[in-house]
Amino acid sequence: MIISQKQQEANKANAQRSTGPVTPQGKAAVRLNALTYGLRAHSTLITGEDPEEYKHLWDERKRNKPNTQPRIPIA
Repeated sequence: MIISQKQQEANKANAQRSTGPVTPQGKAAVRLNALTYGLRAHSTLITGEDPEEYKHLWDERKRNKPNTQPRIPIA
């Protein structure tokens, strides 16, 4: 799709203003937007979470683990 010269200039002007958060409040608001989870996580817990509560939940999960194997769909 081809855009007009006017639209292209407007896009460039908007891009110059799009620099991300500048204030500490803005940075704090978006700091977890790209949170990685699972095997690639840098940390198991998010700031503010209770490590003892996490351990308790994980232990409960281990105790209540089902003995059945997951179903594998056959196409």
